[in-house]
Amino acid sequence: MLDIAADNGKKVSMDLSSGWYIYSFFKGAGLNVEMKEDGSSNICDWNSVDKPIKGIDVAEAMLKIAKHKGFASGADEEFKAGIADGTIIAGINGTWNAHAVQEAFGDNYAAAKLPEYTAAGQSIQMCSFAGYKLLGVNAYSENAEWAMRLAQWITNEENQTLRFRMRGEGPSNINAAASPDVQASPAIVALGEQSEYGYIQNVAETFWTPTYIFGTTIAGGNTDNIPLQQLLDDMVHGIEAVKSEQQK
Repeated sequence: MLDIAADNGKKVSMDLSSGWYIYSFFKGAGLNVEMKEDGSSNICDWNSVDKPIKGIDVAEAMLKIAKHKGFASGADEEFKAGIADGTIIAGINGTWNAHAVQEAFGDNYAAAKLPEYTAAGQSIQMCSFAGYKLLGVNAYSENAEWAMRLAQWITNEENQTLRFRMRGEGPSNINAAASPDVQASPAIVALGEQSEYGYIQNVAETFWTPTYIFGTTIAGGNTDNIPLQQLLDDMVHGIEAVKSEQQK
């Protein structure tokens, strides 16, 4: 994909600055992160040196991708701008931007599960966080009846179908989700295919800042030539810290 993009003066996009995205590289390689029972810190082996695929193998693969002429790291706004002006021909992003891609690509629009990448000479299927948005109604609210009516209105078939049509995201309403349009949506179908490689997002807050620092350094090409094992060790130390320690 990257070679094809580079040969045509184009880019493949992914946000390497976000732990939500770079999780896919490490989890796919058999390295893990999860929240401890204390609910405020994590356990992480992304810097492992004794796994079949080491943390440094993943970091080297990510750096190689970041430096490729056919790659561009960018958040949603950069992704949508590149899709619109034609500089980005493919990207790893969310269903919330499916409509923007479809409008830009027209008949050439398609979606698929996450690709494979190469680390330590092996082809690795990228994994992903799996999750959902949840809106709760407080039974003890002073306006519990109105809150329940709002929840029912938001989740009814008509509004969930409208939300899908406007934003491309999968409906929570069973009838809306069973509609032919939803079942035929390339993004929803691809999300279903990726679900085999999806894992519930279960990380404490301390996960996000260290992964941002690591990912931003990799996305920038590690111009200071910091040893990759040091970058990994620093990231994991931050991920595993409790919040008060991380703020220091």
